Amino acid sequence: MESDFFNKVKIIVNDDDNETYHGKKEYISASGLKKIKISPLHFKEQQTKETEALLFGSAYHTYILEPDLFEKEYFIFDPLKRPEPDKTFASNANKEWKNNIYLQYPHVIDADDFKTIKAMKDRLFRHTYTKHLLTKGIAESSHYYEIDTKYAGKVNVKIRPDYLKPKKRIIIDLKTTNDASLDGFTKNAAKYDYHIQASLYADLMEQEEGDKMPWSFIFVAQEKTKPYAFNLFEASSQFISQGRYEYEMLLILYKQCIDNDKWPGYQVYIENRFGINQLSLPIWAIKEINFYNH
Repeated sequence: MESDFFNKVKIIVNDDDNETYHGKKEYISASGLKKIKISPLHFKEQQTKETEALLFGSAYHTYILEPDLFEKEYFIFDPLKRPEPDKTFASNANKEWKNNIYLQYPHVIDADDFKTIKAMKDRLFRHTYTKHLLTKGIAESSHYYEIDTKYAGKVNVKIRPDYLKPKKRIIIDLKTTNDASLDGFTKNAAKYDYHIQASLYADLMEQEEGDKMPWSFIFVAQEKTKPYAFNLFEASSQFISQGRYEYEMLLILYKQCIDNDKWPGYQVYIENRFGINQLSLPIWAIKEINFYNH
């Protein structure tokens, strides 16, 4: 790790489930830092909604990385298997059957979605190295850090890597995407600040080991439509360095907001003390207007 940002790190690793991990608001995560990059106000007043895309992504991760947990917590909902297939869910028997399923299982996934997820895993595991990356490792472990920093004072940070291969010092992150090509995923990585996540995770895992040996961060990006093509991407030194610079700056801003109990919006990034931006046209919008009297 090429930085003197961390003075001292107290490390706590346990088997918290996903809900408990996200409930520990006294620790900030990479996702939180990405929100602060938009503005501290966006972080402070963020609201998480369970969209269909999030539910699909969660089921996809669990099925691939924690198949035993998937068997326990997920129910594959097939409406054709209702007690009275000739009637709608307005019938008492069908309604009771459906309600009992939602009471009994934490997660319910549509049969068509499960068919897609199964096909996606099959595609991944046909590739020998990808199967090696995604097996015989540690899935979804919760890591908490009480960090004394050189420039931000004391901050609490948490990470939850998708998958770890400790002997190889590799962190693997599964991403579903509409475009897993090099150009497509590079654009998404920049858009969604994947560099912040990769560098924070790699640096903190290095702190856990304590031997100053860097960790590699590999994205497995897979498309959600047939033929479910995928690509492997290893975070470069440039990718990690930019992420490190950004997470350090954002941790300083985060601590400043906590200490002052002030959570400004976009104005925090404006040098002008009145919060006024200068609005200019981009180069592509500056055009000549030619007209002809025919």
